[in-house]
Amino acid sequence: MEHGFDFVILLDIYGELLSKGQRDALDMRYNEDLSLAEIAQELGGVTRQSVVSSIKKGEQRLLELEDCLGFAKRLRSLSGKLEASKTILSDISGDYDKEKRDERFARLGSLLDDIGREL
Repeated sequence: MEHGFDFVILLDIYGELLSKGQRDALDMRYNEDLSLAEIAQELGGVTRQSVVSSIKKGEQRLLELEDCLGFAKRLRSLSGKLEASKTILSDISGDYDKEKRDERFARLGSLLDDIGREL
């Protein structure tokens, strides 16, 4: 998993399951892009090592939760299918070839069925 963007997603999904310190440190690191020193100051003057520890433990917990629950993986899958559906709809709107249009409608229906099953 790519560190950075995916931790932002994981924090949005699972953040409430972290300790307040871990959640706050990760939020400041990934959403506010603060340095370790800035985070330490915001958290009341704790040490930078304490911030590093909170971030590492929080990241580990987020990864464990994702491994168990898989919500971010499902979100990525559904997002990909929705994008593919939008592309197909865009192609269909400009296509007057009935055979191609019917094939695309079938593919679109299949993608939407997949999305429905995953929800």
